[in-house]
Amino acid sequence: MPDAVVIGSGLGGLVCASILSRNGYRVTVLEKGAQAGGCLQSFVRGGIRFDTGFHSVAALAPGEPLYRVFKPLGLMDLPWKKVSSPDEVVVEGVPHFLPKPAELPELQRLAPLAYDIGMDFSETAALSALGWLRRSGLDEKVLLGARLRLQSPLEEVSLHEYAHITYHFLNGSWRLEGGGKVLADALEADIRARGGFVLTRKEAVEINPDDTGTCCRVRCADGSVYEGIVVSDIHPLLTAALVKPRLRSSYLKRLSVLRNGNGIFTTYIKLKQKKIRFQDHAISIDGMLVHFGSADEEGYALSVDLMRQVDGPVQDREAFAQDCIRKASVRFPELEESVEAFWTSTPETWQRFTGSPGGSAYGILKEYKRLSVCVVSPRTPLPGLYLTGQNLGLHGVLGVSYTAVRTCSVILGAQVINEMFNFAS
Repeated sequence: MPDAVVIGSGLGGLVCASILSRNGYRVTVLEKGAQAGGCLQSFVRGGIRFDTGFHSVAALAPGEPLYRVFKPLGLMDLPWKKVSSPDEVVVEGVPHFLPKPAELPELQRLAPLAYDIGMDFSETAALSALGWLRRSGLDEKVLLGARLRLQSPLEEVSLHEYAHITYHFLNGSWRLEGGGKVLADALEADIRARGGFVLTRKEAVEINPDDTGTCCRVRCADGSVYEGIVVSDIHPLLTAALVKPRLRSSYLKRLSVLRNGNGIFTTYIKLKQKKIRFQDHAISIDGMLVHFGSADEEGYALSVDLMRQVDGPVQDREAFAQDCIRKASVRFPELEESVEAFWTSTPETWQRFTGSPGGSAYGILKEYKRLSVCVVSPRTPLPGLYLTGQNLGLHGVLGVSYTAVRTCSVILGAQVINEMFNFAS
């Protein structure tokens, strides 16, 4: 049985590990933190569970892209719940529910791009999303209102990214009872059930080629060493920095000029009891995403997250959080008086837990003018070392899941992957 070592236990790493373990590999996942899951992790404050980066997903109906990945991995057996309302965007104080693509012929034209889960970009895909919306005569304030799901700046977002992410959310979304940790736990259990290991507090500090020239050795901070083909779920630059001897200079130079997107400031709020009714759909207010966590038996919200992109360090976290609360009060006037306690995370928090440079939430920018250049291959110059994760393709649960499939296709061969996920149909 061949060995595989996965560095990082975010969604991309866990999906890769699950696929490889189902195809004859003995997999060891190395996670530097105390729990697996990356941005699927959750934490508890004030007796309330908060999700860090996972809130809802799209494209989960039978036949849709995420369903086609999750079904063969057993992940459709998890307690998914269809969101009852479409996403909401508040523009100048007025709420708008986002239309379904079928309601607008112009949006329906995005379907071929939205279902093209490959990374071989067409000329149409490499257009500006903002420019396309304006030429189509669509309301950009509403249709780009949920822009926190997109990379920034908006002027550089490709039509491929917009179609891939926004189109599916317009068709509906799903929440997972118990949050992202349930998804991470299911993948971890699957890996272990197939003879694999998910090891926490294992920080990879060096990657070396082995004697065969086809695999690698990974040395951890505690001195332990693991051998096999290696899949890295951490940022490509961080991965390259671990390789000894150094990778070729042209490869390092190419990685170094790629820009990373903004980070996210999140205000996690514990609400006073019986104050605000729970909303199961996402709400965007001036680019800030509002997402309610859970509800009591009478339908009142227990918590709410306010997520806002920032392009640098936040000097006064409490003041910034209060400003986010005031912005959300445009839609929920009772919010300011309903806050029992709140906690915050910043891009610096993301960088500490994920290693993403500058705390970038979505990794390397996929600028529409340089789309083919901004997409990094799963292969590296070092035989036996592969990459996965949001930096290679699109971000989000759908983008990362398909990037993991793409990485495994390079390792296992396209035929194996096509049969496993029924991509031929």
